[in-house]
Amino acid sequence: MIVAALLVLVLGLATGVVARRSVLARPPRAAHFPGQPAGIADRPPVRFRVWALIAAVLTAAVLVSAFVEPAVALVVAVVGSLTLAVIAGLLHRYARECAQGAAAVDAYAPTIAIPYAGKVGVHIGMWSPWVERTGVRWCIVARTPALFGQLAEMYPTVPIVQGQIPASVRGALYPHGAAANADFIAGSSATHAFLGHGDSDKPLSASERVLQYDLIAVAGQAAIDRFAAAGLSIPADKLRIIGRPQTEGIVPATGPTPHPATVLYAPTWRHADDNLNVSSLAVADRIVQALLDHGCTVVFRRHFAGQNHAEAEAMIVRVNDLLEADAASTGRPHRWGQAAMDEPLIEAFNSVDAMVSDVSGIVVDFMASNKPLIMYAAQYADPEAFRAAHPTAAAAYVIDRDLVRLDETLDAALGSDPLAAARAERADHYLGGPDRADPARRFMDLVTELATRPVE
Repeated sequence: MIVAALLVLVLGLATGVVARRSVLARPPRAAHFPGQPAGIADRPPVRFRVWALIAAVLTAAVLVSAFVEPAVALVVAVVGSLTLAVIAGLLHRYARECAQGAAAVDAYAPTIAIPYAGKVGVHIGMWSPWVERTGVRWCIVARTPALFGQLAEMYPTVPIVQGQIPASVRGALYPHGAAANADFIAGSSATHAFLGHGDSDKPLSASERVLQYDLIAVAGQAAIDRFAAAGLSIPADKLRIIGRPQTEGIVPATGPTPHPATVLYAPTWRHADDNLNVSSLAVADRIVQALLDHGCTVVFRRHFAGQNHAEAEAMIVRVNDLLEADAASTGRPHRWGQAAMDEPLIEAFNSVDAMVSDVSGIVVDFMASNKPLIMYAAQYADPEAFRAAHPTAAAAYVIDRDLVRLDETLDAALGSDPLAAARAERADHYLGGPDRADPARRFMDLVTELATRPVE
């Protein structure tokens, strides 16, 4: 029986060597790389501590039973040996698969990466179509194991690795300003370029976090002015105007707003702290009812974030019900709910005659349409004070916080439209000047440039 116990102990130690090797090697988790075997394990099938506990329990069980019932000790030894052998095999296969994944990453040698440490993952898709069109080899880098699984499912054809940026990467593009991006930057000698996921007057659009990047890509001169107004001293050679490729396909309006109009209502997410809130969701039902009273067809498109705010979610349900009831009674083809969310944003812009929104990146993109823009001043009773604090509203019609001028504002925006002449100038200021006629070219040029930069 001592021999049996020793057998269990030896097998346990052998399994431990394999387990420890897989833990210490820490090979990158990877998926979707060319040549990579399908079905690779997301993580070690048995953790090292679990193996150690199993081995210790089995060894102790054999030793104890050897002095009580030798036959039991023999059974425990055999079962324990088989268990440890299976664990060793699983760990060995995992280590082999990880090595194959690492080899696939090395063979593919991506030159561009989109590191991501956000939460919802959609920010990657705001830029990836144009990265794809350049033809460069690129990958997503997920910050955590949970993100790796989430993003691998969201982007099933895009190579993705978890952990650090691969050594072959020469340019890293950041569509989200997470604080954890600092870890990506510290671990890679690539050129790190901040993109963000929209241009707006929100405080984070002028955050000092941008100073950690090698390059800051902005849509237009307005973003540079915003940094200066926030007191951020950024060298000119770190700034690059690239326009907004996301506006590609927007067809500008060429005539007056038709009546009755089709209006896109696209509120931003509601902040948990009402003092910091810039969303109109708290009064969304009143805004939508006013649009209906003006004879409008409404496209209601909620923001993808902020779904944990109970009051906001209840308001969204109320607005959906309001539109459904009006569509049934009037026959107007309102769009709401998941169907409106699934519609490509460019198609939504092209299908409407005006938009109501908040302080949000969608406002700047809509400027490319040259259609009336109506903004809600969540913290302001005076529209002029709101415009002074939020330059994106310079050529927008402003709904005051308490909706005192709601009907008056809608009448102007959907009627005589006195701000029509100012919109083109503001669009140039925000979207990159006359070059915005080809909105994707400058960003694609930047991607190609970064992909060929030498790694320092």
